[in-house]
Amino acid sequence: MNNLDFDPVILTQALVRCASITPKDEGALDVVQNHLSHLGFKCTRLPFSDQNSYDVDNLFATIGSHGKHLAFAGHTDVVPPGNEDSWKYPPFSATIEGDKLYGRGSEDMKSNIACFISATHKFLSKNNTKFNGKLSFIITGDEEKLAINGTPKIMEWTKKNNIIFDQCIVGEPTSNNNIGDKIKVGRRGSVSFFLVVKGVQGHTANAHRAENAAHYLTKLLNNIISKPIDKGNNNFLPTSVQIATIDIGNPAMNVIPEIAKATVNIRFNDIHTSQSLTEWMQNHINDIFNKNNKASCTFTFDANAESFINKQGELTNLMTKSIAEVTGQNITPEFATDGGTSDARFIKDYCEVAELGIRNQTLHKVDEFVYLKDIEELHNIYFKIIENFFSKN
Repeated sequence: MNNLDFDPVILTQALVRCASITPKDEGALDVVQNHLSHLGFKCTRLPFSDQNSYDVDNLFATIGSHGKHLAFAGHTDVVPPGNEDSWKYPPFSATIEGDKLYGRGSEDMKSNIACFISATHKFLSKNNTKFNGKLSFIITGDEEKLAINGTPKIMEWTKKNNIIFDQCIVGEPTSNNNIGDKIKVGRRGSVSFFLVVKGVQGHTANAHRAENAAHYLTKLLNNIISKPIDKGNNNFLPTSVQIATIDIGNPAMNVIPEIAKATVNIRFNDIHTSQSLTEWMQNHINDIFNKNNKASCTFTFDANAESFINKQGELTNLMTKSIAEVTGQNITPEFATDGGTSDARFIKDYCEVAELGIRNQTLHKVDEFVYLKDIEELHNIYFKIIENFFSKN
């Protein structure tokens, strides 16, 4: 325990070397817990189960007993590396070459967790662990997949235990060209539709005796992508409709398929809800299939996130001030809502939340990496945020 190293680069390497592909942990939470326990945090492991998901281990760690409460939220799980032969270095080796640290999860988001732990260590060392307030870590192993047994259940647990947060920083990779130039204050929603078209099978030479399910499906898909749903607004990009899969499953070239399937994912702004988009999809289906009783289309859907936006307030002001103090650039960061979903959607109902982290460049890609200088700068910004937050108490 005494040999723990709080250097953010070394700590990033320790985390990346844990092949924590959802829902496996592979020691990642132990790395976080060991460091925080050493700093005096009370650490509670929170394993959750659900009949509709895999089991997941999580961690809640807290220090302090009274005053304003700042939380940091993050995830130690990562997406699979894909074909490892395509990587310059083994994806979980955390290899440093030149000014880069390579590895799956280096950007999304283990470097961010390492930076906040390191910043916390620096803050507590400077203040001899005495400060007015509470500081907590909300760390899940279930963000990249279903997110059922992760942050939403941690937040429910904190509510049952009367733990109240004032502000929370989610350490997703948000920055663009420079660390701190973009802060996420909201996110688009996400809904996926799983379409199944049923026609009438037949010989390709006797098309008049069949109803080609593939033809009906492609017509439906063409209709839903033929024109934009909206143009976006001041807070959000336009809604994006993307065909993710098309599955015919027909091994014979002379058979008209009876079944054709597709998956459509929609990333939507606050003009819509998952319910309104479900009605939108049903209307498109009705337009095609109500005119033909020989073919039909059914669907199921998974709405795992509604769009949201947080008002700019104390937290974004704190972030902006701290970024300027570290970078020396008195430039207001861009307050954005782009990108995919994040666990901020589960935290927004409990306290003010915003996202700030490393540059978003290579996450989920082969040869994912993070710049060493970015790790150091983010560590300094996080430290300044913590220091400024508790200086007001």
